[in-house]
Amino acid sequence: MDKTCNKKKIIISFIGKGDYKEVEYQLNGRRIKSRLAIIPIKELFGPEEIYVIGTEESKWSELNGIDYKKVIIPAGNSEKEFWQMMDILSENIKLTNSDVAFDITHCFRTIPFFVVIYIKFMKFIEPTAEIKHIYYANLDNKSILDLKPLLDMLDWVDAASIFKQNGDLEHLSILVTKNLREAFMGEKQTSASSLKKLNKIMKELSAITKMTYVPQLGEISNSFSELLADAEFKSETKRYLKPLYYLLPKVEEMIEKFKASTEWESQLKIASWYLDNNRPSQALIVLREAIITHQCLKGGMDPYDSDVRREIEETLNKAVKTKSEMPIYQLWDKVSQHRNKVAHALMRRRENINPEKAIRTTAEYLKEASKILPERSEDEN
Repeated sequence: MDKTCNKKKIIISFIGKGDYKEVEYQLNGRRIKSRLAIIPIKELFGPEEIYVIGTEESKWSELNGIDYKKVIIPAGNSEKEFWQMMDILSENIKLTNSDVAFDITHCFRTIPFFVVIYIKFMKFIEPTAEIKHIYYANLDNKSILDLKPLLDMLDWVDAASIFKQNGDLEHLSILVTKNLREAFMGEKQTSASSLKKLNKIMKELSAITKMTYVPQLGEISNSFSELLADAEFKSETKRYLKPLYYLLPKVEEMIEKFKASTEWESQLKIASWYLDNNRPSQALIVLREAIITHQCLKGGMDPYDSDVRREIEETLNKAVKTKSEMPIYQLWDKVSQHRNKVAHALMRRRENINPEKAIRTTAEYLKEASKILPERSEDEN
């Protein structure tokens, strides 16, 4: 029996009231005759504990000779009964620090659907438990199927949803790491070098967007864009990370948003991206820096020189003090004041900031900058 990380191995099985016939299963070169799939699955997984779930009417006598814990649930004929089932399982099944295998062969009525919900819920409330297998005995060809890869698709959906909502690649990166490790387990070398590069880029891009390292964001985005266009990379992704393969167009769409002909235009796009992905504070920081970058380039100066940026900032502040009516200076004044209010809100006891209004104001200033900065650039030509 394979013991990993000292975790207890647990099977959760189901039994109904069907007319169970004896089947001769083929298992690792052995033949095992049984009326219930739990017998060959028990041999396959080697559990230390077994829970069997069923109703009062289930054929419990079929389990004679098996050491298991009985869990009685209602049939699941109503919403109320589903909640009762959740209560019963939560109270009677203990999965702390365990590797879990489900046997859904003899699930009845709507129970298979409930099992999926229960597994998702269980993964959230008991993170020390790991779902290793979801077994289903195929009576037609007398084999034991593992359906866990289908459940894993839900993890990709969750990660994709997080990415879509706030542009966070971290959860996708974690799944890439996990799936590559499993795909190449036991192999000393693999030819999927582009996938390893993908993993590195995704981790870096996720960290950079969280910390608002704007210059590095442009560089890593270009590297990512080149990788996404590589035919070998697409082939490897389709072979080893098929769920991600179908998500690549969305990732590429994100990367394209960071591309622009000038640094200040790129920074405006990045600020818009932050705002669209529910990160208004970072949008405001980047918007302020975009104005400085615009003025650096307008004067023919290096926008990445910290002394130059400090000089430009002083020039902008002096213009504000002179009450200049030029739109660029008025924009700078509004953005700077708004940024200071947001950044120091916790330290101003008597000043209450309306978060929703602050987000709307950030959007308004971003829209204003998208109009003023291009006009200023055209005036110079």
